[in-house]
Amino acid sequence: MMITGDNGVTAKAIAKKVGIPNCEQTITGDEIDRMTEKELQNCVRTVNIFSRVIPEHKMKIVKALKANGEIVAMTGDGVNDAPALKYADIGVAMGKRGSEVSREAADLILLDDNFSTIVNTIRDGRRIYDNIKKAIGYVFTIHIPIAFSCLLAPLLKVNPKNLMLLPLHVVLLELIIDPTCSIVFERQPAEKDIMKRAPRSPQEKLVGAKNLFKSVLQGIAIFAASFGTYYTVLQRNPAENAATARAMGLSILFISNIFLVLVNSSQTDFAFQSLRSLVKDKVIWASFMGIILMLILALYTPLSSFLKLTSLTGTEVLTVIGISAAAVLWFELVKLFWALRKRPR
Repeated sequence: MMITGDNGVTAKAIAKKVGIPNCEQTITGDEIDRMTEKELQNCVRTVNIFSRVIPEHKMKIVKALKANGEIVAMTGDGVNDAPALKYADIGVAMGKRGSEVSREAADLILLDDNFSTIVNTIRDGRRIYDNIKKAIGYVFTIHIPIAFSCLLAPLLKVNPKNLMLLPLHVVLLELIIDPTCSIVFERQPAEKDIMKRAPRSPQEKLVGAKNLFKSVLQGIAIFAASFGTYYTVLQRNPAENAATARAMGLSILFISNIFLVLVNSSQTDFAFQSLRSLVKDKVIWASFMGIILMLILALYTPLSSFLKLTSLTGTEVLTVIGISAAAVLWFELVKLFWALRKRPR
């Protein structure tokens, strides 16, 4: 939308050149004066060019847009833009040519006076917000199997010496959880449709019921896989299989962590697509390699006896990988279902 003090012919010519839609119709400040608030609210739904306006008209237009439930960003550089910049949800002033008054009234200052910077900033802001939500969801998911494993084993009267997770194992898990949520998810690229979304409602919660439900389901699935494997192996011979059962349960948590990152990297892309987009990201690959190396050191070095673990056979390793994949990759079927529902018929 263009709001200018210039005449309508000039405004339409510039609007057409920069690609503003619906630029054939213009509304002048005098016409705005003759409109009621309701008429102006209806007008701003379809008209994108307003000419021969004064600061009071700019305020009215911003107010009408907000009354329609729109999230309003206003750009300006002059003293007469200051009231509208202040009243808009996001006021953006020009850094080079902008007046001191407009810069004081604005929420953001565009240092290079380049409008494309606004688009890039919105993209980055949405990507960061998405990644924060992904990281929070990941933290919920990965702590559910840890908490439930610690709670359920005593209820099943498992010998304290044979528990799946001892304090040292929880510390090991936290060593991979913290870098994953603070580094790996922070580096996730933007979703493909990120700039096609409508502005987010200011009332929207950071952790919504839908995302929380998804995290809980994923956490329960990983818990069932890890604790179920541990308990099944342990019951065969509690006296001799404790270390093997614990090693398999812990390994499933480690490997599931990698699958979880790939699955939750995108709400729409499948895990193999996320893997392809991250293939050149050395930091994320270093994180994955670090997880695998930590697991190898815990199972196949003298550290295993200190950690009350034992080395796994080739068959057991393949079993762990298969169970870990099944515990996480089931969500790919949910993505497929969503994709098929959105496909035009």
